[in-house]
Amino acid sequence: MSGGVDSSVTALLLQQAGYDCIGVTMRLYDSIRINCNKPTCCSIDDVEDA
Repeated sequence: MSGGVDSSVTALLLQQAGYDCIGVTMRLYDSIRINCNKPTCCSIDDVEDA
């Protein structure tokens, strides 16, 4: 799950159609380790929200 609307709406529609859905997300890099000081879509908080 990206945390965006499209994947969440798709999961909801599939669920309403009778499918069992699970959400998965992954961090591809460590923003703290690479010293990323600007807000990104992949912060720890964003991963937890997704």
